Amino acid sequence: MDAITPRSSRTRWRRLIERLGTLALSIVLALIVWLIAINQQDPLVQGEYSERVPVTVRGLGQGLQPVQDLSKETVRVVLRAPRSSWDNLTLDDFIAYIDLTGLDQGVHDVDVHAEVVDPRVDILTVTRPELRVQLDRTAEKEVPVRVDVMDSTAFGFDWQPPLVTPMTVTVRGPETQVSQASVAVAEVFLRNAKNQVERTEPLVAQNAQEQPVPRVEVSPAEARIIVPVEEWPGRKEVAVRVNLEGQPAPGYRLSTVRVNPSTVVLLGNADVLAAVPGFVETEPVALAGATSEIQRRLQLRVPDGVTVLEGRIVDVTASITPIQGGATIRQEPVIQGLDAGLEAAVAIDTLDVILSGPLPLLESLGADDVFVILDLTGLLPGNHTVTPRVVAPTEIQAEGVIPERVEVVISIRSTPEAATATETATITATVTVTETVAVTATLNSEQPAATAEPLGGDTP
Repeated sequence: MDAITPRSSRTRWRRLIERLGTLALSIVLALIVWLIAINQQDPLVQGEYSERVPVTVRGLGQGLQPVQDLSKETVRVVLRAPRSSWDNLTLDDFIAYIDLTGLDQGVHDVDVHAEVVDPRVDILTVTRPELRVQLDRTAEKEVPVRVDVMDSTAFGFDWQPPLVTPMTVTVRGPETQVSQASVAVAEVFLRNAKNQVERTEPLVAQNAQEQPVPRVEVSPAEARIIVPVEEWPGRKEVAVRVNLEGQPAPGYRLSTVRVNPSTVVLLGNADVLAAVPGFVETEPVALAGATSEIQRRLQLRVPDGVTVLEGRIVDVTASITPIQGGATIRQEPVIQGLDAGLEAAVAIDTLDVILSGPLPLLESLGADDVFVILDLTGLLPGNHTVTPRVVAPTEIQAEGVIPERVEVVISIRSTPEAATATETATITATVTVTETVAVTATLNSEQPAATAEPLGGDTP
């Protein structure tokens, strides 16, 4: 066996190292070629992501609140990722946050951390690496509630100081913000109201300069508001009553009467207005021989010393239609539903009821067959405008009531004996009756019935 000399041993190791080096180089070159191939198929892309990433808050200490609204903070991120990953990215794949752990009251510059779910995506930079955050102690205090009345009532009416519930509320938030709050304000819009306004409105904390205080909560968040509305002295709203004369042609009837406007506001001395009933009349409308609709522009008849706010001219439309039979009768209104201890004064003594139906039944109507009801159920003391209801026999139709609205003044009875009585109207009819709601008709007429004598009133 030949002996192995040190020289030959070194030669063999040199050759082995050379072969290993060649192999390693080959592997490296193969890896490079592979990476080049992969990059050509799925190249790396670098750039700014198109959407802003919201910043969340972690580690906020108990009893602390940020003074600013951190929920609106966002950042942009610069990425490097394969095209395949980039194309599939959504905003949900990113997380950006600030960590407030261990921070106390005061101003702090806090790092913004950004993460991405896909491990193949690298976040290179965050466009806002820091946020300045002011932390404050959580505080609360009680402040009064104020109601700001917006716009106005209808002309001729005025509003009284609002009533609000609750009268005080609690403001809670960062101490520096809460200390600025001096009142909680609710706004209420009257929108040309003629009657009491009731609303539930949100409350907003304001400072002494009447500016909203941000970053605070108001509890309760809403207030119940009542704004009384009253009519001005020297002004009075009344119904318009059309004055009808004559009867349509035989075989025709007056079915409806419309007037626009149906109410007007009178201006004048308070004593003079007090003497005006709950209506004003128009000039006469001649119905004699009419077979078709009548349209007129008529003046209102108002007392001396009284003017009409928006002018004395009204538009009147009287509908004339063929009928089986028709009559206009005059009845006294009947009060129903008035609470015990109250009394009612009606502005008008009688109302005209326009009826239609079979002539024999119309001719046989008695005084107890037709009623005009003023239902005052649930009404409180004060001035009210009530729509009459008509109760008539089964085959008789009530086409309208003149006027369509009646002013009623409800007051408390002046004597204890009277307060114990309840005004109840008992209706007894000799025939089966049906209840019919009056259609739109605001007329005043000294009009006799077409085929029957007037009922429940004086002969015109």
